[in-house]
Amino acid sequence: MDLDQVLVDHDQLEVQFRDDYNPVTNDEKSRNDSDSTPNDGREQWGSNLEFILSTIGSVVGLGNLWRFPIKVKQYGGAVFLIPYFTMLIIEGIPLFLVEMWIGQKFRAGCIGGFYKIHKALSGIGFATWMIGFYTNLYYNAIVMYTIYYFFASLQKTLPWAADCPTLLPNDTSPAACCIDSKRAQYYWYYEVLHISPDISTAGSFNWDITLCLFAAWLTCFLCMIKGIKTSGKVVYVTAVFPFIALLGLFIMGMTLEGAFEGVKYFFDPTYVFEGATLKNDTVNNWSHLYKPYCWLEAAAQIFYSLSLGFGSCIAFSSYNPPKTDFYKQALGISVVNSVTSLFAGVTIFAIVGSNAVKNGVSIDDLSTGPGLAFIAVSDAIAQTPAAQLWSALFFIMLFMLGIDSQFAGIEGMMTALDDTTLVPKNIPRPVVIALFCALSFLLGLPFGMQNGQYLVDLFDNFSANFPLMMVAFFEVIAVAWVYGINRFCDDFEEMTGYYPNIIWKILWVAVTPLSLAAILIYSLVDQLQNPILYGQFVGCNLADSTASWTEDVNYPPWAWGIAAILVFSSFLFIPAMAILAYLPKFFGPAAFVRLPLVAAQEENGPGTEITKDLEMTGVA
Repeated sequence: MDLDQVLVDHDQLEVQFRDDYNPVTNDEKSRNDSDSTPNDGREQWGSNLEFILSTIGSVVGLGNLWRFPIKVKQYGGAVFLIPYFTMLIIEGIPLFLVEMWIGQKFRAGCIGGFYKIHKALSGIGFATWMIGFYTNLYYNAIVMYTIYYFFASLQKTLPWAADCPTLLPNDTSPAACCIDSKRAQYYWYYEVLHISPDISTAGSFNWDITLCLFAAWLTCFLCMIKGIKTSGKVVYVTAVFPFIALLGLFIMGMTLEGAFEGVKYFFDPTYVFEGATLKNDTVNNWSHLYKPYCWLEAAAQIFYSLSLGFGSCIAFSSYNPPKTDFYKQALGISVVNSVTSLFAGVTIFAIVGSNAVKNGVSIDDLSTGPGLAFIAVSDAIAQTPAAQLWSALFFIMLFMLGIDSQFAGIEGMMTALDDTTLVPKNIPRPVVIALFCALSFLLGLPFGMQNGQYLVDLFDNFSANFPLMMVAFFEVIAVAWVYGINRFCDDFEEMTGYYPNIIWKILWVAVTPLSLAAILIYSLVDQLQNPILYGQFVGCNLADSTASWTEDVNYPPWAWGIAAILVFSSFLFIPAMAILAYLPKFFGPAAFVRLPLVAAQEENGPGTEITKDLEMTGVA
């Protein structure tokens, strides 16, 4: 059977499935297609530039400058670029187009958008909302650190380059770990985090960084108080300035001694720093390609970079006019995003390479995780002329990138809430945003404890990786198989003027969902055999200054319980909402469950908007 016949058969099946439960009349379709100037009272971008800058601000964030270099270092340096670009082509761009189409076509957030494809699919929207909520919680913890380091950079002497504490003879206290080559590391663990010995020891509050967390959420509230009317203006600064700052840091980084050692590490999979006194010569970087989790992390990195599966892309495109050419926008933004990741990678690894040369160690042996930015990079910057200026520039850039990502995440969640009655419609949106930011701050307080950094890693490992893959899989199935690939392509052409070719169809119908399913299954199997570990702080080894200050250990049972909540509390919405939708179909009207907390906007002609309870029933 040839591919065309497979596509035809698949469309016939989905039409029968869809129309049996969620029919769309020809009159409705004609009305939706012809109404190029919506009159539904929905906000719109002040200009196309606002949308592009807001979307760039969403996709170009901490994922590019903080998370991407971390994953490159964790998974074999340049080797990681292979799965990264593979996932960009077969998953990232196809899903980016799907999400932009959902928002622009249905003029709704993630919950309302999937409901309008099929009532039983609203669970995908709720799962997306939960992923965005968890991610925003811990992303603002990273923003918290950038605020702290920014103000620390304004001191006359950078505190991580200042003199170490005075030691008594034969002193074996933690202060003994503060030697010149480890000053930045000592500052991060002992003076910023006051880190506890393990994840189970909460310790006390670090009030200084907790205050920074409050400042981060207050900034989010002030910039989002009127939705896209305020954030759309703020992005003129927050989306543009980081590129200027990154260019300055690139020029500075490339002038450092040893910078090209880091650049070689970033682009050459076979590279080994021969000058290192401690080398990971036994590590075969190519072996990472055989690890399913490497491909999962590459896919997750693409999702973080393009803000896929978080609801923000759907929300932003929902404020576009229906005839906006999102195809060119999506391709252009994807290119900008990937080029920025590469440029940021060169900049960060140039600075990290300089740090490795100075300390005579392999790049593999430098700090990873958040420590890559807050230890290795900050230490290298401290050695430059005008160190305070470069440090302040670096951390204000990280702050703006993080805040831009937060704007997108919050807007995605607020837009999705508009599709529900979870929040009464008579409550002003500024009040809703204030309550949301206040609640998020309170839930994020554990990140300000002495074990807070361990919790950040826990959220980073489990809040999005597996759930994102699950949501993305059902997302592409919903569009390509439930809504229908041919119908989707017809809409695509009507909205952009371009009819997707056979390659795009193959990606949406087969390659993208199958690759997502394969990565997810193999990664789950791999995790059962090789569970994720966390870096427990063990302190310095006074007998060996090159020894790592952390060691990988297993999570305790309660941490695995939190991990399970992070994964299943989002994903389980998908089968739960589908089951509730089909109960009346199989068991009759007596099984109907009215969900008064769920609502969606139903179109009833131009200029008319009715918000009502979703009747989750097959006999409606």
